[in-house]
Amino acid sequence: MTFTIVETWYLTDEAAQDATRTMQIIDDAIGENAHHHPGWNGHATFLQDLREPNVVTWVYPWRSKQDHVSLLETEEPLVQPLIDKYCTKPRTIRYTKELPVEVEHDHH
Repeated sequence: MTFTIVETWYLTDEAAQDATRTMQIIDDAIGENAHHHPGWNGHATFLQDLREPNVVTWVYPWRSKQDHVSLLETEEPLVQPLIDKYCTKPRTIRYTKELPVEVEHDHH
């Protein structure tokens, strides 16, 4: 089963003014580490909240929760300086699974 990771970053006002640039800096700093990890399963989508532009959420697939926990262990030294510079608090990470909801409504 593939897991979907929902990772939320809480940007400073300054970092949120150009969130695309900020997220690019962060992704450039940690992306290669993730892409070389055996649990990597696809690129992230980056979503900026319209009501709270300081909140940016990354959504990406990963092979397993255990693999992602393993990534976090190697990633933490890379992430902490970025959080210190661009964020108001640590990122949050949630593990999710897709529900098999039928979206084709031709099944009457």
